[in-house]
Amino acid sequence: MGFDWDRAVGVPPRTGKTAPTRPQPASVNGAGGSRDADLRISKTPWTSAARVADGLHSDTGNGLSDLRETGIGTAAGAVGFECPAALNEVRATWEARLTAVRDECGRLRETLAATGKHFGEVDHHVAGRVGGVPVGSTPNWAR
Repeated sequence: MGFDWDRAVGVPPRTGKTAPTRPQPASVNGAGGSRDADLRISKTPWTSAARVADGLHSDTGNGLSDLRETGIGTAAGAVGFECPAALNEVRATWEARLTAVRDECGRLRETLAATGKHFGEVDHHVAGRVGGVPVGSTPNWAR
């Protein structure tokens, strides 16, 4: 079982209903959306994911600090043994890994937040313009 990203970022579960015959924006039937809509452009999942990335960025940074502090104490207590060199090598690789994860989470946080802002603006724009689109009961491609 893998990590459930939908649940982590607050995406509501899909119902057992069958999908409509063609994609339909959530804003077609008013500002609140429609139960028949299957194209949902919303800032919520993106901003939620940005918050998760921010938490991971902070937690990874804290873990990196803890690792560095532990390494200092371990090195001082292991004087005269052969293991400090091996411990320092392992600690250095973990510091590099955690630094890369921390930096990537910071980058993702910014990107996800910007994407959420953009989708929020797009959804508002589409909702204002979709009312002028004629919608027949059966799309041309399905005839």
